[in-house]
Amino acid sequence: MKKKTFCPLDCFDSCAIVAQVEDGKAVKLYGSKDHPITNGFLCPKGYRLLEKVYSKERVTTPLLRVKNEFHQISWNQALDMIAEQIKEILKKYNSSAILYYSGDGYEGYLRNIERLFFDYLGGATYSEGSLCWGAGLLAQKIDFGNSLCHSPFDIFNSNWIVLWGRNALWTNLHLFYFVHMAKKQGKKVVVIDIYPTETFKVADIGLIINPGSDSHLAYGAIKYILENGKEDREFIEKYTIGFEKVKEIASRLTYEEIEKKCGVNKKDIENIANIYIQRPVSTFIGYGPQRYTNGVNTIRTIDYLVAISGNVGIKGGGSNFAHRFTQNIASIFKNDTKAVNKRFYNKAKLGEYLKDQQNPPVEMVYISAGNPVSQCPDSDLVFRELQKRFVVVVDMFLTATTQAATIILPAASFLEKEDVFVPNMWHDYIGVSEKVIENIGKSKSEVEIINELAKRLDLDFPIKSEKEWVEYVKAHFEKALNIKFEKHFVRATKMEVPWEDKLFATKSKKFEFEDEKMGVAVPSIDEERALKNQLRLVTVHSQKTLHSQEFFERRPVAIFNIEDAKRLGIGNGDKVLLYNGCGSFVAEAVLRQCIKRGYIIVEEGFQNQNIETINSCIFSKTAEMDSQAAFNSNFVFVKKVAT
Repeated sequence: MKKKTFCPLDCFDSCAIVAQVEDGKAVKLYGSKDHPITNGFLCPKGYRLLEKVYSKERVTTPLLRVKNEFHQISWNQALDMIAEQIKEILKKYNSSAILYYSGDGYEGYLRNIERLFFDYLGGATYSEGSLCWGAGLLAQKIDFGNSLCHSPFDIFNSNWIVLWGRNALWTNLHLFYFVHMAKKQGKKVVVIDIYPTETFKVADIGLIINPGSDSHLAYGAIKYILENGKEDREFIEKYTIGFEKVKEIASRLTYEEIEKKCGVNKKDIENIANIYIQRPVSTFIGYGPQRYTNGVNTIRTIDYLVAISGNVGIKGGGSNFAHRFTQNIASIFKNDTKAVNKRFYNKAKLGEYLKDQQNPPVEMVYISAGNPVSQCPDSDLVFRELQKRFVVVVDMFLTATTQAATIILPAASFLEKEDVFVPNMWHDYIGVSEKVIENIGKSKSEVEIINELAKRLDLDFPIKSEKEWVEYVKAHFEKALNIKFEKHFVRATKMEVPWEDKLFATKSKKFEFEDEKMGVAVPSIDEERALKNQLRLVTVHSQKTLHSQEFFERRPVAIFNIEDAKRLGIGNGDKVLLYNGCGSFVAEAVLRQCIKRGYIIVEEGFQNQNIETINSCIFSKTAEMDSQAAFNSNFVFVKKVAT
């Protein structure tokens, strides 16, 4: 028997999956051939999802911590304890004394029922800001009014494809496939990154720049385009505001300054500029370039380059960062009229918020689909603060965060529930997922858990089954998007080229170089400076994990330049301690000549049995307007340690 589902991972591709079921057990997963994006294949992580579903390490019954040891309890006991804790909090304070943390560990739409539950409770302390992409989203909201992508198939209308800080082979495999097919049609590819990633193998031109210097490169190309009169004057004059200030900034900038900041030569800058005027040019921006304190500024300057070169609103063009096509659709899983006590914390500053918030204090934390001890900055502080509170964690596995939990609730996997999957990163194919297998152990879905809690608290809450919620969500999107679910997926917008009519979603209805609050983006490096013997710490996504979800065995390695290592007395394979005033982390040194001097690369998400994570070394800094965590604006000392 074949069942149809969707990949639950927080990923650009949002793949359609076919599950082969025999005697009630899923025995194989493969990519749906009738889905135009998935195209019959999955990434290595997708193929190994079945191993996680049937893993012996899964939490399959509720657990209660007693004197730092976990003991199995029944669902009734667990839910009764949680409900009683909530009632006690409501007697002392109000519902905002409960903090709700929802991560990106599961991308099914029905998980948002948790937010609706807390709204009906009176509102909670909810998250704002981002750990992943908030700076880029804010940048494109300022420039365009929203962040939208061209159809994946529009890439075949391009002359050049630019992958700017996007290691597509590891993080967006189906885009990599589209790029590969486009190359067969004669399209050319540029890859820009801070080190030679695996995606460089598809590049006709590969350019390595210094971390955080992207805005200088973008402005350098703008400067060259303007000096040679190659800008799209019609687009600039008719459909933009604030251009003259950009022109003024570019004219004052020197190529010598750009060369120094970026670590490239003038010829490289000219090459990038000349590529952009060979329009149409399709640009795909990764999430790395905006993980700095100047992240919003950085993405805006890349948008500027795309706009000035005439690559906005044309086939084969675009500044593709995210695809928020549902932005203006009201959520059915929010009820602001009932959430009278809601307040907000910044995800990048979770530890600080828990430490400082007193009015009312956070008495309880409810964590679902997330691992904040591993993923949030200053993870040691996050762990210490969670330990002081009544913490509920809904998860399939024991994680760094569950080590601080009071109660762990076993989560159902994506194969054990029905759901709707709404992508918003690259394409717009909404999918409906069947229940493939019966729940393993005593695991429950978010809908089942919330229904039980709502009953115990006598809330006037809309109790529905998963199937009923799926039908409700489908009807909601069918009406909002004028679509019809005739099979297990449907294309939501049929948007081939965003902004083709040149009517932008900004206040002025034009592309805005200048913003009322943030002004004009400028070429800049984040303001942080290294102390003597410090290296900039850059954390990157791994091919073997999705954030802290491990799919393959790996060891923590710190990759840096051979000359830096020699200066610090470190050899290849040595155990090294990375440390600063925030915390420390031990990794294995890997030395490479191709890594530029002055920084060190570590894969994100790693956690060991001692709850040690690389985020122990990351201060809770943020990009502009607290839009997201500035992971890469941190510096560490490095020293060899005894093995």
